[in-house]
Amino acid sequence: MSDTPADQPDAHRRQHARLRLGIAASLETLDGQQNVRLVDLSQGGAQVILSREEPLRRAVLCWLDFEAFGVVVRHEGINVGLEFDEQLPMEWLLHTRQLAPSIVRNETLGDRAAARDWVAGNLDIGSER
Repeated sequence: MSDTPADQPDAHRRQHARLRLGIAASLETLDGQQNVRLVDLSQGGAQVILSREEPLRRAVLCWLDFEAFGVVVRHEGINVGLEFDEQLPMEWLLHTRQLAPSIVRNETLGDRAAARDWVAGNLDIGSER
């Protein structure tokens, strides 16, 4: 009997559990840096949403006080899957999980404050009057 992935019922499962996040992060490449949304994170990789579509092969993902080097294993428009060169320490995931709710909450409050300022006419977004 063969041990091919099709013969193994759990072959489709990810090797590492994913931590769902949705926090701001950045990707650094040879072409520069861009802001991204870190959708999920595991010890072995991450999924991000790019702020602008561009071809990527390798990148350093930076979030909080952490960074990890990885290769692009999936690239569909602005959705990118990274596989890290080295497994992330579990402490990094635990720390990220601990801080993620406050990061999302602060980003949301900042968005609401900017919207209030814009409606009140207190936010100059670069348009000339």
